[in-house]
Amino acid sequence: ASAIHAHALHLGLHAQPVVAGQLLAAYSKLGRAAEARHVFDAMLPSGRSTFCWNALISAYSNACDPDAARHAFAPMCAAAAGARPDAVTWTALLSAHARCGKHPDVLELFGDMHRSGCEGNAESMAVALSACPYTGDLALAKGKAIHNCGVVRGVVHGYLFVTNSLVCMYGKLGEMEDAKKVFGDAAEKNTVTWNTMITSYAAAGLCDEALGVLDQMERIGGAVAPNVVSWSAVVGGFASSGDTGRALELFRRMQRRWLPPNVVTMATVLSACAELLALRLGRELHAYAMRAKLDRHSLVENGLVNMYAKCGKVAGARKVFDGMKTRDLISWNSMLAGYGMHGLCDEALALFADMAGAAVAPNAVTFVAVLSACSHAGRVPEGRRLFDDMVREHNISPSMEHYTCMVDLLGRAGLLGYASELIETMPMRPDPCVWGALLNSCRIHGDAAMAEATIARVLRSEANGTGHHMLITNLYAMCGMWDKSKKVRVMTRETGLRKNPGQSWIEVNNTVVAFTSGGTPPSLPGAEDVFRALDTLYAEM
Repeated sequence: ASAIHAHALHLGLHAQPVVAGQLLAAYSKLGRAAEARHVFDAMLPSGRSTFCWNALISAYSNACDPDAARHAFAPMCAAAAGARPDAVTWTALLSAHARCGKHPDVLELFGDMHRSGCEGNAESMAVALSACPYTGDLALAKGKAIHNCGVVRGVVHGYLFVTNSLVCMYGKLGEMEDAKKVFGDAAEKNTVTWNTMITSYAAAGLCDEALGVLDQMERIGGAVAPNVVSWSAVVGGFASSGDTGRALELFRRMQRRWLPPNVVTMATVLSACAELLALRLGRELHAYAMRAKLDRHSLVENGLVNMYAKCGKVAGARKVFDGMKTRDLISWNSMLAGYGMHGLCDEALALFADMAGAAVAPNAVTFVAVLSACSHAGRVPEGRRLFDDMVREHNISPSMEHYTCMVDLLGRAGLLGYASELIETMPMRPDPCVWGALLNSCRIHGDAAMAEATIARVLRSEANGTGHHMLITNLYAMCGMWDKSKKVRVMTRETGLRKNPGQSWIEVNNTVVAFTSGGTPPSLPGAEDVFRALDTLYAEM
């Protein structure tokens, strides 16, 4: 475009309406707003057609500059004669605001468009629908109003991208019945339509339904066969819902379809590996990322740091961290969390200092990680200083997790009185983790009096959750007070409270197998021998 522009300038044709219009269109598609403005200003006012105005506003839109787009739009509206805004103009203006996340402005402009007498087009309706989920309490009402408008004008069934926008809008608002109806009524569906439905179900936590839609796509095949986006959405849905074992199982199924994962899939599966401590699969993914040249993407790098740290390979996590060309806040927090969970306080404090030197502002997660490291290492002065700095210098209000870390820090150091006083000053009701930190410290230091007083405070707190009851039961058991432990356990059962069953995982032949307390044992080769040996051990205990 620049070479053609230079040639036009050399020939003196740059201000000719036809040439200038094409130059404007080229610069617009490239998002080069400054050059587009230069061409536009060189034109005679009489030669500025609606096409030229639209190209200029589109250039600002593609450059994500909504303010400049509005400034260009205003004189077009004010002109006494000549070019006037049409549906394309309004769509470009709406897109400029949507691209920058100015969603309320999009809907305000959509209303202005209709009040001006312009009905818009299918593209403007799709842009407005994309903004609806982000406009607060009236989002659904506004979305339905635009939907009804589209039905009246016949653009809902006439344009597939409007159908896709409707499914996406209802899905993001959690209105799955409406999304399902639009999807079912669609005369035509493409891969985007199917993927939007899958993504909507997965985001709503309806993972089985998302998997059902994916299975439908597989049965239909052809042009709507599932792609990496389809699989990534389903895998991510199960991972986000806590069913990481199922997420890894589906990832293996995706691999058998010879579909190469993208960075989103990689990050999701690495997170699942971290939760299940599936180090072998995590290393396999790392090797694949290196072969596919995905290992330099921040999503993958952060996932690798987190996976290696949680799997106990802190040195491996640090190697990935040191090799990163750019680090965001998640990178620093992941590495700090790795040091924190393994009690490597000196390394955590040194990295925290490096973070300050790199001018990266810490957040609440950062301080949880560093305080956790101090807690595990018994570094009371450093922990107290960090807690105070968090509040005074960084204006971060302590959360339950921060208080848990501090109670644990003080309690492990034998400062049970200070830990108890800190709980008294908390602005929120302590949860089982806070009480657990204090009670565990009572057990470590053999302070039965403090333990009894703490149990009394838990019972007075009127907290009827299973966590509190199990906490007290376990504490009595640890202290050898079996009658009291049994009494609380019976009371828990009588009140109808149930504890979520514990789970553990092992990797067998690259497959993660889950064991659930009280559940049916998984069917594995040699499992019978294992359980026969366990029965023998139980008989000897």
